[in-house]
Amino acid sequence: MDYEIVSIDRLKPLEMVFKTHLSNLEHNINNDRFILKAIIADTKTGAIMDGSHRYAYFLKNGYKTVPVYWVDYDDESLRVGRSLKDRFLIDDTSVISKTECRKRALSGDLFPPRTTRHFFAFRKSDISLPLSSLEKGDPVDISGLIAENFSVSDEINHNRGYIEEIDEEISIIIGYLEEVSQTKRYLMDQIELMDNNREIAFFPGKFHPPHVGQIQTILNIIPKYRKVIIGVSEHIPEDGALTTPNDILLALRGLFKHFKNIEVCLIKGVLIEKKDTEGLPKFDVLLSGNEDVLTWAKTHGVRAEFISRSCGDLCSGTNVRDILKN
Repeated sequence: MDYEIVSIDRLKPLEMVFKTHLSNLEHNINNDRFILKAIIADTKTGAIMDGSHRYAYFLKNGYKTVPVYWVDYDDESLRVGRSLKDRFLIDDTSVISKTECRKRALSGDLFPPRTTRHFFAFRKSDISLPLSSLEKGDPVDISGLIAENFSVSDEINHNRGYIEEIDEEISIIIGYLEEVSQTKRYLMDQIELMDNNREIAFFPGKFHPPHVGQIQTILNIIPKYRKVIIGVSEHIPEDGALTTPNDILLALRGLFKHFKNIEVCLIKGVLIEKKDTEGLPKFDVLLSGNEDVLTWAKTHGVRAEFISRSCGDLCSGTNVRDILKN
C-alpha cells in the first residue's frame, strides 16, 4: 500500500490529543528528523483514522504537506471500535458509527483523545520519510486540538489502560492460535486417515529402456494412490537387450528418488509367465496398458485396471530401441 504526500489542508482531525504525549512525540521526531508512520485518513472526507498526534505535530510546526495513506470508511473490511479487543469480539456497545466519525470530523466536534480504535485490512508499515521531504511554512496554533483537562497523571493512567487493552488482545490472539492449531491438527489427522485408506498401485513393465510415455503415465497416477510400486521385469525384449534389468532398476530409483510415495522393485522372471503372485509386492490394484499383463491378472484373480499409453516416437519402448540401435 503506497502513501501520498498531500496538502495538510485535506485532513480533518477526529480526536483531540494529549498535551504531554504530543510533546514527547515532537521531541522524538525533531531528534530523528524522520517520520516513521504515515497518517491514515478517509479518502472522501479527510477524517483522520490513525495519526492524530502526528497531525497535531505537523500543524504546530508549520508543515504544509504530510504523508497519508488514503482508505475509504465505506470499505466493509474497515471497522471502528472502542477497545483493541473489538478487533475480534464485537457487540453493540463497542461499535462506533462510521457516519458519526465522518460527521464529527467535518463539524469539528472532536472525540476525546484515543476514543476510537480503527481496524484495517493491512499492516501499518514504516515509511522512514525524512522531514526535509515535506514542504514547510509558518507554525499554526493548535490549542483547539489539545485536551487541556487531562493531567500528566491522567495520561499515564490512560497509557496503562491501553497496555491492559494490549494484554487483553494478546490473550484473545493466544486463544485463537490454540483454536486454529486444534483445527490444523484435526485436518492433519483427517489427511493421514484418508491417505492410509488410499490404495497402493502396482505398475509393472520391462522399461527397456525407460521412456517418456512411461514417465508421463507414472506422474499422472501418483496423486491418485498412497503409493505407486514400479515393477521392473527381468523380461528381455525379443529384439534384443540394450541394458540389464538391474541397471534399469537403478536408473528408475534415481529418477524418482525425491518421490516419497514411489517404490521401485525388481520382478524375478517374466510376470506373464508366473503361475501365481508369489514374490510380487503387496498392492491393491495392478495398472497396465499391456493386454497380456491384464489377461494374466484376470486369470490369477488380481484386480487390474487398464491405463492408456502415451503416444509419440519417444513413448514406445520398441521405437526407442530402434532409434538407439540405428
